[in-house]
Amino acid sequence: MRSFFLYAGIALVAGSGLALEILLTRITSVIAWYHLSFFVIALAMLGMTAGAIYVFMRPGLFGQAVLARRLARSSAAFAALAPLAVAWAMSGPLLPVTDLMGFFALLGFGAALAVPFAAAGVALTLALTRMGLPAGRAYGCDLLGAAAGCGLVIPLLDVVDAASAVLVVGAIAALGALAFATCDEDPGERRRSLGTCGALALALLAFAGLNAAADAPPLRPAWVKGVREDPREFMHVAWNTHSRVTVSNQIALPPYLWAPGRNMPPEARLPIQQRVLKIDGAAATLMAEGAASDHAYLDWDLSTFAHRLRPSGPAAVIGVGGGRDVLAALRSGHSPVVGVELNAAIVDLHRRTMADFSTIAARPGVELHTDEARSFFSRDRRQYQVITMSLIDTWASTGAGAYSLSENGLYTVEGWLVFLRRLAPEGVFTVSRWYKKESPGETARMLALAMEALWQLGVDKPRAHLLLLQAESVATLLVSPSPFSAADLDAMQREAVRLGFNMVLTPRRLPAQPLLAELGAIDERAALWQWAERQTLDLTPPTDDRPFFFNMLKPGTWLEGQEEVSDLDLGFLGNLQATQTLVYATLVSLLLTLAALLGPLLGRSPATTEAEGPKQASRTGLAPATLAAALAYFALIGLGFMFVEIALLSQVGVFVGHPTLSLAVVLGGIILAAGVGSLLSGKLNVERGGAAAWLFPLIPALLVVAARVATGPVTDGFAGADTSVRVLLSIALIAPPALGMGICFPLGLRLVERAGGHAVTPWLWGINGAFGVCASGLALGTSMTWGISTTMAVGAGCYLALVACARQLARARA
Repeated sequence: MRSFFLYAGIALVAGSGLALEILLTRITSVIAWYHLSFFVIALAMLGMTAGAIYVFMRPGLFGQAVLARRLARSSAAFAALAPLAVAWAMSGPLLPVTDLMGFFALLGFGAALAVPFAAAGVALTLALTRMGLPAGRAYGCDLLGAAAGCGLVIPLLDVVDAASAVLVVGAIAALGALAFATCDEDPGERRRSLGTCGALALALLAFAGLNAAADAPPLRPAWVKGVREDPREFMHVAWNTHSRVTVSNQIALPPYLWAPGRNMPPEARLPIQQRVLKIDGAAATLMAEGAASDHAYLDWDLSTFAHRLRPSGPAAVIGVGGGRDVLAALRSGHSPVVGVELNAAIVDLHRRTMADFSTIAARPGVELHTDEARSFFSRDRRQYQVITMSLIDTWASTGAGAYSLSENGLYTVEGWLVFLRRLAPEGVFTVSRWYKKESPGETARMLALAMEALWQLGVDKPRAHLLLLQAESVATLLVSPSPFSAADLDAMQREAVRLGFNMVLTPRRLPAQPLLAELGAIDERAALWQWAERQTLDLTPPTDDRPFFFNMLKPGTWLEGQEEVSDLDLGFLGNLQATQTLVYATLVSLLLTLAALLGPLLGRSPATTEAEGPKQASRTGLAPATLAAALAYFALIGLGFMFVEIALLSQVGVFVGHPTLSLAVVLGGIILAAGVGSLLSGKLNVERGGAAAWLFPLIPALLVVAARVATGPVTDGFAGADTSVRVLLSIALIAPPALGMGICFPLGLRLVERAGGHAVTPWLWGINGAFGVCASGLALGTSMTWGISTTMAVGAGCYLALVACARQLARARA
């Protein structure tokens, strides 16, 4: 029974730790920017490493007689500190880093969130390295619990807000402390611990219920994107795993257009009843009262121009938002109008919460689908006259690694081929993006992407299939599988002059802007790539292997001054600065990882050396060569696991489709399969020596290579399959390499303990975590620079390099 409660405690604390990490990603993305979220989470997770190193450096505090007590207390500390740290984080603003003091503010913010993770790190390190449990089973329970925590977040955020979910997670951690307290051999201490941990769990659950039921929850983000937030301004707030959607009170405002034409008459600007929808407090769209207006103002918006050329027939809208693109298609005369929206909370507004105000869901001919656009159009077999994708960007695309949503997947060659193939021969795919005359990076990359997609579609002269118009800070591109006819061009010119739009690029004229003029004049595919490589920004057409449309900074400019980078981007976007933040975050993570590597060598107390015995050759109990092999082994595991994980998230995530489902299938599947691999590792008897003791890392290396080879054909061949089929195939792709990766950590621990390094195992646990944190930034940077295939290859190479480390450990003797 004692082992049962220990395993249960490990699973509960590990699950609550991963759930808290995901919730912090959500909360930080609301109160700050997505690219800052990566930095904060990296710092917080390094708290776990700090906890592990603390156990290594202060072993006198964790004697066998008090281990269960220390486990219970550190787990209870994690449960109590997590809501307090999150509450402190939500109480003040977190601003973009523009100077040294801003950097220190961000550093302090992340350090505060690291405190509860440090307590969790102490608990898990003690449980995995000091309780005498079989390494494979203990680590397997850790991973299985983490997988369960990942899956828990999805239904939890469908029921309560993120702050209330943190309280629930704290209660789960308190149950883990309760399980550990059961193992305390002192009856008096056991009773006190059980009472304290039980009361803590009940109190946290009760507070979670009260907070979730309140109209204005006491525990909530007080500052959002640097602005004090008043909950009375909202009539509705909804959370899910990838967004927080707020709906403002009704207000009369002039119609908001992305880019109105110069000739828009005053009567088209008269106020109408609207509500402001905001995703994570920043990406805003307006919902107009559907039945109270004829919505004539929409005719003057540049993003609706395609309807001037193709006014009827089936139409589709990628990203429903407040519903304006759907209203524009209906007003033009399209039927049916199919809206594909990734965010279930927004679709729910149109169907239920705001149905009477919006009205679009009840209109004849309108279909609303909660789905990822590429996935939907791969299965849909209808042909459309117009497919609209207007400024789909919630700034999630500027995030990092697993924390970004799927918007990048909408701006790749493979994605645009899916959309173009769903058009009727004369249909139009229209995309609107931001335009800056002095540095039209997004516009140029959008145009290069369209040209590459048309070449791959078999078009000889892409320019005959392209129209590019501009107004204010927006450019709208129209792409057709067939060349635009002379009648189309006459109608386009007539309507552009009437509405007041600038004709930037047409089959009849090249742009006046020099960069766009060079691009528009290219008539060969190879010349396009050569031209793109020569530019200051990365203007190469994004592909699924490098799906980073918004990250245009080349490695050579990653560390340039902020003013130089700002000159290349519109100030309100921050896409290029997001890349810089990723670089700085990775550098800081590397420095902290170096401290985790060297600090224990310099700072471990001399008393520990005496306790280890006079015959030991070093403070760690291992010979220098063996210690170096052990450190390299666990550093490589941290690097390799994260490189493979991020590559799989990027590849399989687009195939699965919806980000919520992708999170559960990909992240949860990897951790779950790795947990099973850890449990199975006990079948390999590395203690006997021989080839099996050091060749086992070949298993994950070969399985990662096999998964990479199989992923392309599987995802291409079954892109249009049902969701259940795609989920099963994704699991089949993910499980084998993850299963192989899961065996390496417990087998490495067993080899180290066999060599006499029992005292050093907490440090190795910390090294693994530290390198895993910095690897997330390194892996994303590798994908952005050289592609996801390279990221996967680096991960496989890390596991291959384990062979040399394992061989050195297998040769060592206690």
